[in-house]
Amino acid sequence: MSKNADITSFFKRVPKNSQSPRSQSHSQPQAPSQTVVASRTSPRISIPSAPTSSPPLFPSSPLAPLQSSVRSRDAVILGSDDENGDDDDLISSDDDLPSLFDKPAVVAVPVPPARKGTHQCHKFDIKALMKDAEADSALEASEQRTALESATTTAVPAYGGLAAAATERRNGTTSLHNTMLDVFSDPEGSHDEPNREKLLRAVRRTEATVHQKVWYFFDQEEPDHRGSTGSGSIEDRHPFPQTAAKGPWKFLAPAKSRAELFEDGVPYHIQAKLQSLPDEIFLWILNEVPTEKSRTLREEYLRVLSVSLEQAGRLMDKDLIVQLFRDMGAAERALDSLPSMAGRPKKGGPYNAERDWTTLRSLLRIMSETSAGLEFQSLIQSMALLLRLGMDNLVREDLGIARDYQDALSKLAQPIPSGSWDSFCGDVCMSLYGHIHEATLRWDAVSSIPLTHPRLIDLRRRLALVCVFDDPHRARSRPEESFTMRAVLDRLEADEFIIDRNYTDFYELAALTDLLSVAIGDGCPPPAGAGPDAVRQYNADVDKVAERLKIMWSNIHEQGAAFVSRLEARVKLKDLERKLQHVTRTRPPPKQRRC
Repeated sequence: MSKNADITSFFKRVPKNSQSPRSQSHSQPQAPSQTVVASRTSPRISIPSAPTSSPPLFPSSPLAPLQSSVRSRDAVILGSDDENGDDDDLISSDDDLPSLFDKPAVVAVPVPPARKGTHQCHKFDIKALMKDAEADSALEASEQRTALESATTTAVPAYGGLAAAATERRNGTTSLHNTMLDVFSDPEGSHDEPNREKLLRAVRRTEATVHQKVWYFFDQEEPDHRGSTGSGSIEDRHPFPQTAAKGPWKFLAPAKSRAELFEDGVPYHIQAKLQSLPDEIFLWILNEVPTEKSRTLREEYLRVLSVSLEQAGRLMDKDLIVQLFRDMGAAERALDSLPSMAGRPKKGGPYNAERDWTTLRSLLRIMSETSAGLEFQSLIQSMALLLRLGMDNLVREDLGIARDYQDALSKLAQPIPSGSWDSFCGDVCMSLYGHIHEATLRWDAVSSIPLTHPRLIDLRRRLALVCVFDDPHRARSRPEESFTMRAVLDRLEADEFIIDRNYTDFYELAALTDLLSVAIGDGCPPPAGAGPDAVRQYNADVDKVAERLKIMWSNIHEQGAAFVSRLEARVKLKDLERKLQHVTRTRPPPKQRRC
């Protein structure tokens, strides 16, 4: 071969039927710096190694295809052995090597920006996106309303005794203004402080005109009865009837051993067997129970009363029951059977936080233990007084009082004969209906009735029907006989259910809504044997009532934290509408198709 031969003769020609370079690059990737050019005349040629700091040829992320320049077949590679015989220059001249051995350049592929216009591709339809945005906004607003409700209402736990929150509520030290200070507790000097002060001023103005009514069963001052300052011994409070301690009860005459004998249960076992307890000793025990300081003695006194039902029926008439409540400190406004319509009785003031309610719990226990022996009129009087006591938040704020109160209601309802139940409900409901007119206080009484016995559930609904329809005669018949959905629809047209942002008392409206929910109950649907026309008509009436409620709550415009009563009324109306659609109806309403 001549010295000036073309360098392309050193390379083997690729056949035409071989794979394309693009397919070879995918099947067997090979870096350009690893390609070795075999020289037939100069085996001394060596390829310099790549620097150690060079990046790897095959990174983890895929690289863009390398763009290599295409050389002409007649191009001459400088530094070949045929062109220059100087071996030293050939070996040491790195700059004269062909571009074939250059390091591959990593080319970053730019990501084209999203084009805006009519050809933009969305993952979801625009209507779906708008719907999701509205749902998110509604969820956020609901969370804010929930937080606001929990902050602005004085939520007192029903357990744990007289909690601090309950104490503040009774003493009047907790206000909406103070609660809002805790919710919007931005540091002083922050940029939101002017808006915060503006909101609080609005709250102060609202508090002066809108507030929820509170009713107190007892006087503010604790009564100075004989047990309030006693040392706890029997002798210091009430003289024991010595003349009655004769026969089998002579062992109670000595005062020194009397307390020990009661604690040992001796009088209980004798009375359970003989049923001969003298009336004087019965009345003495009855008066000792609320004022006794020893818990053990109180429990033993109550055990004796529980097995003295014959004496309870004869001695505990309705006048004596009223006197028991009066001795416990009940206000005269709570004991009046027919309050004056011209001058409404005052609702009292908050109680002393240090007041001892042991006497009240003892009186409730007396009602429970003696209920089975009370006469019919005494049962009516006891239930009527307890329902008035239910208007006092005290029966919901203290766990012990709430438990004894609910147990007393249940025990008083059970002894009523079945034939006298309608008359009993009518007299009890009439006593509360004529005693108080505010819907909020009536709802407090209704809500205090527990759902622990079928008779209490029935009494609860009858009382709600009386309060909603302003008709005390509805309590003297079964709800299935005095209730219809059409009557509810007519009642919703009354002035009490007309929404007027300037004159409507939204606390009263919320209470009326709660009463209406209890009055409706299951809705009294047609019996199982009724035809399809009766069921269809019943569902149509339910739909009309639900539609009327929807119009009502949609007309209540929420106006921020200063109008919590509006928010409460709106939420309760909306909940009642959903109850009618999904519970009261015989079947859920058909779903509407969405476009």
